[in-house]
Amino acid sequence: MVIDLSGKACLVTGASSGIGNEIAKKLANSGADVAVTARNVEKLSQLTEIINQNGGNAIYFPADILNEKEIDSCVNSAYKKLGKLDIIVHCAGMTIKGLLQDMQPTDWDTIIDTNLRSAFSLARASWKYLQRPEAEQNAKFLVIGSVGSFFGIPLSAAYCASKGGLVQLAKSLAVEWASQRINVNIICPGYVRTPLSESVLKIGETYQKVLSRIPMRRIGSTEDVANAALFLVSPLSDYITGTTLNVDGGLMNAAYTMDN
Repeated sequence: MVIDLSGKACLVTGASSGIGNEIAKKLANSGADVAVTARNVEKLSQLTEIINQNGGNAIYFPADILNEKEIDSCVNSAYKKLGKLDIIVHCAGMTIKGLLQDMQPTDWDTIIDTNLRSAFSLARASWKYLQRPEAEQNAKFLVIGSVGSFFGIPLSAAYCASKGGLVQLAKSLAVEWASQRINVNIICPGYVRTPLSESVLKIGETYQKVLSRIPMRRIGSTEDVANAALFLVSPLSDYITGTTLNVDGGLMNAAYTMDN
């Protein structure tokens, strides 16, 4: 089935690399006009050039997801440039590894603000543009969580706390925004090959330990997540809101695998 997003206007955060980068390409390839944001201007420029060279329509607005004024400016600029906003996909995220007792409060704040507070700021800034009258198709607000939204991951207390908070934030927004025809959902990827996950997977025997827990026996790709995102921002998901979609190869269902 081909999902056609022609005529839709999207904003994707955290688009300079990893999952956000792949989602931006996927939405553009499906016909959407895409605005992308992150801090790295060079990577954003490269991304939009690739999309535009392949027949898509992409623009970029550099912004620090920790800065509320920059988030507001980015959302407002995307709306003005694209003429509307139908879809928001929030992919920005980071972690700092370490034991909780050794973590500096500033590091805790940076992780929570980057992964969780930024979603609050983005939702608040974009809400006025996403409201829909009865005659129009639903708007979509999609957040990227993590297997850490549900599992305790060693050396990742702040990361897991922030990603767990995203699930509850999405559920609450889904209830609050339902009457305004805004679907709010969250994708929780398992282990996916991104710059962020590679830093963890290369530690000791982590890669093999993780692989042994995944029933489908492979690390996920950014395209696996982008395919799920494409469904959840399309009209096919208009009666789905407040839902968590795990894209994890069965990881979160498995106490252990057949090979174990």
